[in-house]
Amino acid sequence: MQKHSRLTRSLFILFMTFGTFSESGSLSNLLAYDVVPVTQGGELAGTIKFKGNPPSNQSHQVVNNSEFCGSTVEEETYLITRDNKGLGNVVISIEDISRGKKPLSADIIIENRHCRFVPHVQTGMVGNSYEIRNSDPVLHNTHLHMEGVSILNIAMPAGGKNIKKAISQKGVISTRCDAHKFMQGWIYVTENPYVAVTNKEGNYRISDIPPGKYKIKVWHEGLPAKEKEITIFPDKKT
Repeated sequence: MQKHSRLTRSLFILFMTFGTFSESGSLSNLLAYDVVPVTQGGELAGTIKFKGNPPSNQSHQVVNNSEFCGSTVEEETYLITRDNKGLGNVVISIEDISRGKKPLSADIIIENRHCRFVPHVQTGMVGNSYEIRNSDPVLHNTHLHMEGVSILNIAMPAGGKNIKKAISQKGVISTRCDAHKFMQGWIYVTENPYVAVTNKEGNYRISDIPPGKYKIKVWHEGLPAKEKEITIFPDKKT
């Protein structure tokens, strides 16, 4: 009887510990990533360019709330500058870094703004949280998928309360609005803070990288993913 009581107490403590992580959204202690001082850190920087003739973004006819959203809305898949064909909204991530700089603690904001998800592409880290907002005077529905599986589906009425959730799994989250099929956004979730999104000119920069050899991934919503081996040298830009 005493043995059964100890087992029950142990399971209860384990459950309460796990529940604390889940409810607070503080999952960083579950990660295999340690924050340490980075001495003589290197930098990865460059420009992602589109080779060939740039594709056109598809336009969609607006069915619901056209008086606010407009009659047609163009997708944001291909953001390419005319000058140098720099490609925006490309994610560059460095894989398998278990020790390094301190992650940004700011929440990820998924904002419904003028019938778009703003920003269109952003990055997050396991252990952070995302906050969903509706800044429009119309009803939106924020529906998140990862690997084809629905992970959140919630109505966002005009002037409604913001919704905050913890990020507990790495991967690519697709954000859609079921009420406005043309609305789409993306969140690229990693297990370390060494990730960047190219700006509208295609430029990116990742700093304070511990020297060593790494694999980098290059992701874009409309193009095949790329991988490359790189070497980061102390106090130098690669």
